Amino acid sequence: MSVRVRLEHWPLVVIVVDESLERHELPELERQIDAVYARKERFATLADGSRVARMPDASTRKRLAEWQNETRGSIARYNVLSATVVTSSLVRGAMTAMNWIFQPPNRQITVATFAEALAACLDALRAEGLTLPAGLEQPSRPLPQKARDLFAD
Repeated sequence: MSVRVRLEHWPLVVIVVDESLERHELPELERQIDAVYARKERFATLADGSRVARMPDASTRKRLAEWQNETRGSIARYNVLSATVVTSSLVRGAMTAMNWIFQPPNRQITVATFAEALAACLDALRAEGLTLPAGLEQPSRPLPQKARDLFAD
């Protein structure tokens, strides 16, 4: 599976996508994220798409939009920020413009680097008064630069 949902640093949810998100992977992704919402706790999402080589196809994008609409209430209630890492400035611009047209129910940003997304997520968690993930609670400490720097495997 080219997408992984990591919860080791709760209340930070890290979603790592390799190469591309495929339609057949969506049911498992939806199941995992629905389980996050079932916790009924506030969290921030960092979606690392820095290794994505191609955009999802039209049917995958359509299903993602449908699922976002289906979970709109949970997103608004529990997800304090969604920060997505996209290395292409063109794709970042397109994603930002889409959020102007289709207002998401939570704050969503698209950034160029993992460290920028992580800093934004930690700031959002702090602003909500949530406990920060162990090892990431000290603002003076250098932040990991890549998703793999957060995980032992």
